[in-house]
Amino acid sequence: MPCSQSKQHISMRTEPVPNSGDPQTLENDRAFDEAHIRMRAAGRQLVIDTGQEPDADELDIHPEHEDEAVDRAEANAPDPPTPKGDEQVIPGFSDCARRRLRNRLHAMRRDADGLFLTLTYHETDPTPDECKRHLDRFWKRLERRFPGISAIWKMEPQERGIPHFHLVIYGVQFVPLPLLLSMWHEVTDETSDEHRQPGSGGVEVERFVNENGKLQSYMAKYMAETYDTWPKAEEGDPWAETGRWWGCLGRKHLPFADWDEAKIYLDQHEAEAMIGDLLDRWDLDMPDGVIPPSLTICTRGHPEDWIDRHLSL
Repeated sequence: MPCSQSKQHISMRTEPVPNSGDPQTLENDRAFDEAHIRMRAAGRQLVIDTGQEPDADELDIHPEHEDEAVDRAEANAPDPPTPKGDEQVIPGFSDCARRRLRNRLHAMRRDADGLFLTLTYHETDPTPDECKRHLDRFWKRLERRFPGISAIWKMEPQERGIPHFHLVIYGVQFVPLPLLLSMWHEVTDETSDEHRQPGSGGVEVERFVNENGKLQSYMAKYMAETYDTWPKAEEGDPWAETGRWWGCLGRKHLPFADWDEAKIYLDQHEAEAMIGDLLDRWDLDMPDGVIPPSLTICTRGHPEDWIDRHLSL
C-alpha cells in the first residue's frame, strides 16, 4: 500500500466525550463521540470511522454492515447474494469486489496457518453455474473428510478462457495430493485420465505459514487485475454473466480476528481529514468533496505498527 514519510497529527482519546445533553447539539455530539480508529490487533486490519451511519455503496461498506450482509447469505453457497441482492448481474471482477476480497483476507488472524490450493480443468469447459457447482461438490467432500475447515476462494480465467480456482484453506495443515486429485477429478466429470495424475496441474497444493506479508504476496497475483468482462466472452455467451468471482466456504469456521474493544476516539472532522489525506496520498480517484464514512486499511503486519509509521498519536 502506498505510503508517505509525513505523518498526520491527531489528538488521542481512549474514551468518548460525554454528551452535553443539549438537544440542539445532540446530533453533532453523537458524531463527535463515535468517530474513532479501531483495529483487529490479531489480524492485519484497522478502520478509521467518522461516526456516520453509511449506506452500502460503491465507495465504502462499513465493516459491520458488510459482515451483516454476509451473515444473511447462505454460509456455504458458492454464489450467495451480493451486497446489492440476488438480482445484481456480475459480468466481471470490479475494484469493489477486489477491495472486499482483500478486506476479508486481512480480517483473518495472523497466526492462522493452512493450505494454498489451485483447482484446474483439462478438457472440461464449464459454464459459470457448472464450475460453481463443481466447487461446491468438491468442498462438501473435503469438508466431510476434514470437519471444521474453512476457505476463501477466488475464480480466475486461464489464458484459454477456462476458469480455475484459488483457495486459501484454514483448519488443516496437510491433505494428501492424490486425495485432492481424485476428489476434483470426480466432481468435474473430466474424461482425461491425466487430470487425476500427480504433476498434471489438475490440483496444486502448498502449505503456508501465515507470516507477515507472505499471504498478501501470494494473493496479490490474483487480485492485481480487474476484469470488466470474462476474457473472450461474447454477447449471449454463458460467461457474459459470471456470477461472483470470490467467496467464503465454511464461513462460521473462518479464523476471524476480533475487533479490539479499545478504540482511539477522534473528532469527526479529524477522522474526515485523516481519510481525505490518505486518499490523496494514495491518489485514489474519488468524486470531488466526497469522503467515505469509513476507511478500512489492510496492513502487512500488526496494525499498531502501521499507526506508528503513519500517524502521530
